[in-house]
Amino acid sequence: MNTSAKEILNKYIEEQGKRKTPERNVVLDVVLKTEGHHSADEICAMMPKRYPISRATVYSTLSLLDEVGLVYSHQVHGRTLYERAFGVEPHHHYICKGCGKIWDLYDPRISEVASSSKTPRFRKMRSTMYIYGLCDVCGARLYRLRKKLEKEKLEKMTREEKRFARIDEELSEVAKWFNQNK
Repeated sequence: MNTSAKEILNKYIEEQGKRKTPERNVVLDVVLKTEGHHSADEICAMMPKRYPISRATVYSTLSLLDEVGLVYSHQVHGRTLYERAFGVEPHHHYICKGCGKIWDLYDPRISEVASSSKTPRFRKMRSTMYIYGLCDVCGARLYRLRKKLEKEKLEKMTREEKRFARIDEELSEVAKWFNQNK
């Protein structure tokens, strides 16, 4: 039997004794049409103009959809981002520590390791791994910033400080060579 997202939500709402509202269905419709990872405010902005839905309703509905398993919530750079879970293959994420951008990572080996690990008195429901790093854009920005700071530092150094810095570099190279040739 192929159950729809609305059927899953409505069954959960009934079981929990909550109210069925058209606003919750509109939020679900918008989420099901989105790709990627979005904040609640971004999802608010996606709401159709013909349905005036408050921010509070969007936030509470996203929380409900996360409880049900129709969306995944991710904590990134101190904010919560949501992504559609219904009908989406389980996956993991790359997260740039510079700009906060998220990329999906589909690698069945990661899922196999997570599902085959045994933990006493714990039933796994889902797993996701976050791999933090820097995207190419942020990496290049960091490299340019470091070079700029090095140049500024070098410009401020006296001739004697530059000479000692050069000697320090040469000694580091000699120490490295000795360690490699032991």
